[in-house]
Formats: sequence, C-alpha cells, structure tokens
Amino acid sequence: MKLGKIVFNNFWPKVIAFVLAIATWFYVFDLVNTDSFQQKKETVEEMLSRFEFTLKEVPVKPVFAGRSPEGYQVVYEKVMVDPSKVTVFGPKEILDNVSEFRTDPIDVGEYTKSARLQIGVESDVKALNFKDETVNVYLPIEPAGKGTETKKTVEKQ
Repeated sequence: MKLGKIVFNNFWPKVIAFVLAIATWFYVFDLVNTDSFQQKKETVEEMLSRFEFTLKEVPVKPVFAGRSPEGYQVVYEKVMVDPSKVTVFGPKEILDNVSEFRTDPIDVGEYTKSARLQIGVESDVKALNFKDETVNVYLPIEPAGKGTETKKTVEKQ
C-alpha cells in the first residue's frame, strides 16, 4: 500500500516530468551530434593565418630597487643597456600594445663600485614570454658627493 501511494501520489505531474525528460534527452543528443558541436580539426597553417605577424624593435629600460650603500651613489645618467633594444616577432595586434621592456630589478644596495651585469628582460604582456633573453647593463657607481647630483632612492617598479 505504501508503494502504491508513492507511485500514484501526484501521478500526472510525474508522467509529464518523465515525458519532458525524454524529450530533452533526444533534443540534446541530436544537438550534440550536429556539425556545429563537432570539433573542427584545424591545421597549424590555418590557425596561424588568422594573425598578421611582424617584427618590432622595443627599447629596454633598466629597473632599479633599493638604496645605494652609505657613501656611494649610482650615476643614473651614465647607466648603459646593451643592447638598448630587443627585436621581437609576434602577432601585430599584441606588439602594437608593447612600448618597452624592463630588466629584472637591480638592487643598487649591493654595489660599491661600477659593475657590468647580465640581467634578464621582462614584459607586462603575458603572450610575450622571455625565458633566456638577457641584456648587459653597465652600472656606474661613484663615491657620494662626487660629480653630478643623483637620486638617493629609487622607486621599485
């Protein structure tokens, strides 16, 4: 009696829900098997042909962090980056948004004499990933008070 009560209680709503579930299953099955949902096999040439590729020379700017040790200063006007520009190959629409690359931060607090450093290059654009790109940076250090007046602290970028 309990089983009969469970089955026949709200019988018609249950039948309607069952019919709608079957209709939905057939509809989704038919939709999934149409061409619009099939995975399209695209060759590398077809995928790359959608983009216009170009070369661009982008300047490299050094990034400094920290403070010079007591009694020493960095002569920022004489800092040299070699090469001063990096040539990049990529999609034109991405490279149009790139105006400069930055070096990894250089902690000026570690240097009491001029140094030549090999530093990595970074980009804000995630699509441009540099793993082995480096530049040489000449970092001139002088005793404080000698020569031109320079910045005491540098903002970390």
